[in-house]
Amino acid sequence: MLVFDVGSFPMSTDPDLERFMYRSPSIPVIAVRPKNMVASRRFLEQFTADEVIVHDLADNRQERTAESLLAKIEVLDRITTVQLRLRKEMNESRIIAQSKPMRDVLQRLPNLASSMSSVLITGETGTGKELIARAIHYLGTRAGKPFITVDCGSIPDTLIENELFGHIRGAYTDANTAARGLIQEAEGGSVFLDEVEALPLNVQSRFLRILQERQVRPLGQTKYSLIDVRIISSTNGNLRDFIERRQFREDLYYRLNVIPLYLPPLRNRRSDIPDLVRYFVNRHARGGQLASSIPDDLMTCWLKYDWPGNVRELENRVQEWLAIPETLRDSIPVEGETCDLLPPLAEVRRQALDQRERLYFLALLSKTNGNISAASRIAHIDRKNLRVLLRKHAIDPMEFRS
Repeated sequence: MLVFDVGSFPMSTDPDLERFMYRSPSIPVIAVRPKNMVASRRFLEQFTADEVIVHDLADNRQERTAESLLAKIEVLDRITTVQLRLRKEMNESRIIAQSKPMRDVLQRLPNLASSMSSVLITGETGTGKELIARAIHYLGTRAGKPFITVDCGSIPDTLIENELFGHIRGAYTDANTAARGLIQEAEGGSVFLDEVEALPLNVQSRFLRILQERQVRPLGQTKYSLIDVRIISSTNGNLRDFIERRQFREDLYYRLNVIPLYLPPLRNRRSDIPDLVRYFVNRHARGGQLASSIPDDLMTCWLKYDWPGNVRELENRVQEWLAIPETLRDSIPVEGETCDLLPPLAEVRRQALDQRERLYFLALLSKTNGNISAASRIAHIDRKNLRVLLRKHAIDPMEFRS
């Protein structure tokens, strides 16, 4: 754990500290700030401070400050214990939670897991909503039962009822045998409704029955059957907007949103980026590649980038980097604020053409011993244009004359 007095640091970016935080992103940071000092939010973000304690030594309050500091340390230790437990439970997935916003989410997961109430997870696309939903399921008493994901936006409206609720034999023309729906397959476990706003209105009304009465009815069946499932849903939009446009039922919204959980975007949890990069490198690397292969300038660019696609976009960038042959990595510059590793195709073609063109002129002048007239006849271009092209490539014909 790193505890520092803000008053002892200059109010500017400290490159040594940035390198330290890059190498040790998992260390909890507590900033102690004098009461009469105003520290900018940008300055505190530089240290990725998890907690800021304000003290006034002039009033001899050192003892109170120390007690507050110890309390904060105890809270952070508890969160770390929860994180270790969660990593043990999640065999194939990992939640990276070094930043304070994500540790706040992580701290809530055990309580959410012990509850049977519906959870609505909100956040931008790519923030890991399904991963959190799985954690809620596997940390609770339903861990030994199925966890079924329903991608509401990818199932056609004509099939979604059948997929969710199943059917009995003869329910429709081609229903030669009965089939269980995804809701029944999740008996005793959890159903995760991803992009729940995409559910058709007629299906939304049927979900009200499941949430209120814990009953489900397959297509073609007249009687309802009891069902024991927990509903966890997610959306990357604002369900209130869908309600106003009459595309989502308000009563269903209140049933789903019993426990709201918001996932912060990656730009608000930048201290997680180094650990995420290491995790994705280890996950996708081949041939013993290490996270240390990511150059410092690229990591710095990634730390400053806003990541509109969030964690999913970061994973794609890591895979893009790993796909580049190692022999070419040192020659590929980081392009612009978006940290593009590969320039546009038109730029690649232009660079390749320039390179081939320069090699051609070097061979041409070598063949003609620097004679411009002879070179222009062989190249079938005007002498004036040839001189312009030679200047473009910084080639001096005199260097080829014997």
